[in-house]
Amino acid sequence: MPDETNKPCEYDTPAPSGRTWTRRDLLVRGGQTVAVAGAAAGAAWVLHDPRGDAGLQPPEPKKLKDYFAEIAFPADAPRIAAAYGDPGLIDDVDHVRRMLTVAMKGLHPDGMRLFIARGDVVVLKPNVGFDRGPRVGATTNPQVVRAAIRLCREAGAKKIIVADNPIENPPACFARSGIRAAAKAEGASVAIHAAVHDDIVQVRDRLPNPGKFESLDQWPIFWKPLSEANKVIGIPVIKDHNLCSASMGMKNWYGLLSGRRNQFHQAIHNIVSDLGYMMRPTLIVADGTRVMMRNGPTGGRLSDIAIGGVAGRPAIVASVDQLACDSWCYQKLLGRDPASVRYLELAYQKFGQDPSRIVAPHWQEYERQGKIVEVTTA
Repeated sequence: MPDETNKPCEYDTPAPSGRTWTRRDLLVRGGQTVAVAGAAAGAAWVLHDPRGDAGLQPPEPKKLKDYFAEIAFPADAPRIAAAYGDPGLIDDVDHVRRMLTVAMKGLHPDGMRLFIARGDVVVLKPNVGFDRGPRVGATTNPQVVRAAIRLCREAGAKKIIVADNPIENPPACFARSGIRAAAKAEGASVAIHAAVHDDIVQVRDRLPNPGKFESLDQWPIFWKPLSEANKVIGIPVIKDHNLCSASMGMKNWYGLLSGRRNQFHQAIHNIVSDLGYMMRPTLIVADGTRVMMRNGPTGGRLSDIAIGGVAGRPAIVASVDQLACDSWCYQKLLGRDPASVRYLELAYQKFGQDPSRIVAPHWQEYERQGKIVEVTTA
């Protein structure tokens, strides 16, 4: 009788009975598998829907409003108005309110009432990006936020929402910056960012063109507060920035982006100019009370701060032109040449020819037209 003790098994996979699979077992099992697969394929063909999941399509992306569209701004009115104050009173809300009132009346005799009407829902977008106290100038002065809330309320706003999506932990940033307390003190709502508040927004109706230094087409945005509002006021702090030279009005809109926004740091001038393209704000109120002259955007040392920057006096700047306002602040507060800032040039390329916008490539164009006002607050 032949000895099969050392005959190798064809497969080592154990059968359900515990014995070793034979070639015959596998052929039988394989035939059964093919039959089942064939039946499944037939059923799939019968049930196939050529339109996809019962024809379901992804939702249409949201579109941001033109938040300036309701403003009847006179053609001959100033475009930039700066109010200078007392260096010792930049943390006094009454003094800061007077500064903002003077700046607003520099734009138009009606002040904030030209921009905010009774029943409006207003989003205020300060810079709350970092977990820093107000004295280091990394975030908007909370007294400027309080002053803006007061003026909007006096103009008849029904609801005022203070919103930002900080770089660091949102609740901590709102608390440490003093902006949460400022908003609560004036009866405004605070929108602390969470992913549930985001939605996809269509910035362009086509893919961005890298040859034109474009970055955004559709992107997740901190949508909920914007969807409620019919007016948006940007309240940036003016400060140095290690990547794009300065963080001002257009860079402040970065706090509306969600998703993997840190990838945009690789092409920072493209994205900052795209943010100006994306947003059509009602108004810009630039905080030049404490200006971070170096080590931005986070700073951390009081020696980085100059009250009012090179102006030497705290300033609040109101403007209907976010590009020219950035240009003015860069030169008048940071003491630098705006011609060196690439994103200012790109912004004008992207929306400077839009007839529905008030925009100039440089603040000096308005100076030649007599459309810049500078006033010292008593």
